[in-house]
Amino acid sequence: MCGNSDARALEDVILEGGARATLCGSHALMHRRLPTAGRAAQTVAELRELLANRRDRRDRRQDGDELGAALTAAFSGSRREGDRRHT
Repeated sequence: MCGNSDARALEDVILEGGARATLCGSHALMHRRLPTAGRAAQTVAELRELLANRRDRRDRRQDGDELGAALTAAFSGSRREGDRRHT
């Protein structure tokens, strides 16, 4: 799936149709989660498509959210201007 060739990071999985696939740890985890999302791959081609669809989700970083705004505010330099730390 991702082209990882380090045998220490690879895992063999068996698909619903009985086919075997060799995946990196991250993709193997994604494969294990597919049935809980109501999907399962029968073939390597289906697995490739299902995992690719998960990677191609819309980038949501620009949308913003309350947690993101709070973290940005907490770690921004402007908040530290008036702090009482001694240097």
